[in-house]
Amino acid sequence: MTWSNPNSVSRISVVLEARGKGKITLELVRHLSPITFSKIIKAMPISGRLNFLDRKLGYVETGLTVGAEKQKSSFQRGDLGFMISNGSICIVMQDTKGLSMNHIGHCTDDPSILESLESGEIIFIKLAS
Repeated sequence: MTWSNPNSVSRISVVLEARGKGKITLELVRHLSPITFSKIIKAMPISGRLNFLDRKLGYVETGLTVGAEKQKSSFQRGDLGFMISNGSICIVMQDTKGLSMNHIGHCTDDPSILESLESGEIIFIKLAS
């Protein structure tokens, strides 16, 4: 599946970076959760500490408050979600079910770099140049 279209305002490329450890290119997709998408784009750049939920999910708290929007509870490796309970951008590291989030996009790169990172490391999320 091709996710990226560099000429679209509906799909925005962003970069998640752990300084000195690597980067992952992400794609935020407006139609999946338009209100959440807009709030995240306006808040860029975002930085915070990386946390893990059972090593199935890596997440960074954003401080954003967004309600439930087109929520899903089944995600595949590489999907991006927004957890409304703590305002976090989440990267799914293993297929998971039962955790409701606003679906916001997908990793265009392999998210395996997260497996080498430790909880508490500072992560930066910014628009791709």
